Amino acid sequence: MEHIKNEEGFTLILSLMVLVLLSLMGMWALNTSDIEIGISGNEQRYQENFNIAEGGTYLEASAIGFASNPYYAITDPSNFNLKLGPNPSDDDYDPGDDMDATVLGNLSTLSAVDATKPEEWPHQNLLRSIAASDNRADYSYLVTYMYPDVPPKGYDADSFSAYKFKINGARNTEIEIGGVKVGPKAAV
Repeated sequence: MEHIKNEEGFTLILSLMVLVLLSLMGMWALNTSDIEIGISGNEQRYQENFNIAEGGTYLEASAIGFASNPYYAITDPSNFNLKLGPNPSDDDYDPGDDMDATVLGNLSTLSAVDATKPEEWPHQNLLRSIAASDNRADYSYLVTYMYPDVPPKGYDADSFSAYKFKINGARNTEIEIGGVKVGPKAAV
């Protein structure tokens, strides 16, 4: 009975219980930090993909309306919702050979491209690199001529027109911008 009433060894048991509790809290903290590192890595990858898609979209939008890029020339303004760009058989459609060969093989013309499938869109590199190993800045894009509209104030409506475009860019995330180029009114 005497051993039951004394408190010898209680400190040892209490310290072991506190040590187990602190160990569990430490493992929980390590697990939480691993999860937070994973989340921040995912956010960094998302931001990089978004920035490449956005940069590529604005790069394609800046090429609209200039004679240096014949793909975006509007020859018939009455042909609405027209996809513009190189044909799948052209080298400019996928200069870095990044597309799946079966997807590329199923496309005969740009009009056959499904606007809801970025894997079928023309591919390009933000740095305009065609090296197969340089795919860090690759993106897909689709330029669509929507319709002509009245030119903004200050332009003669008989001589000028505003041509509306939709430009999509994708790289694991998809963005869409609209644009207007003002130019001489094309004959219908």
